[in-house]
Amino acid sequence: MPTDTKSHTPRKPRIGIIGTGNMALALGRALLAAGHFVAYGSRRPETKNEFHEAAGTESRLYGYQAAIDAGEIVIITLPYKEVAAAARKYADSLRGKVVIDITNPFAAQPNDGSSGAQVTATAIGDGARVVAAFKTNFASTIGEPVDSSGQPREVHYAGDDEQAMKTVAELIREIGFKPVNCGTLAQAVALDHMVPLMIRLDASEHASCRKSSFRIAGP
Repeated sequence: MPTDTKSHTPRKPRIGIIGTGNMALALGRALLAAGHFVAYGSRRPETKNEFHEAAGTESRLYGYQAAIDAGEIVIITLPYKEVAAAARKYADSLRGKVVIDITNPFAAQPNDGSSGAQVTATAIGDGARVVAAFKTNFASTIGEPVDSSGQPREVHYAGDDEQAMKTVAELIREIGFKPVNCGTLAQAVALDHMVPLMIRLDASEHASCRKSSFRIAGP
């Protein structure tokens, strides 16, 4: 973890968030509240005049490249169909950084059985440190990490880089959730398939409240 040379205390890593949708805003607000610097990346930042009212006045809004450069951890929240192209375009800047891919393929699930996060890692190439996370969480629950049972909601995450996984688990804990290690990027395909199920169950069991969560119950 970075260290503040003046106080000799750990400095929280800076976050770059690519995208400005509901999940981007929810995660950014939670991370700002946890003490992180947050830089958002937009294709057209000049059109986002009202953005800081929603995101938080301490956040920063840039283009994609500047947001990636500003973040030690980069969270990709783009529509899935845009992710691979963006990962290839900015691969040189993403390599070596912890990259959290929250995107969901839905009907665009790769035909070869790969997970969406594997496709992202392949697009970045050698040096990719991609972790799949926050795929099975509704945006409206990010600001409510404790559910109606009084327990922290779970964030399921998966990756191939051990240190990146530890970094993401700590980030998950910082914003009040319980990290659940779901294995490798290849195994993250299960998370991709959980999302349509989550949406369907939320609709049938809770009238599409978008406040539902998966939980692994104990014995």
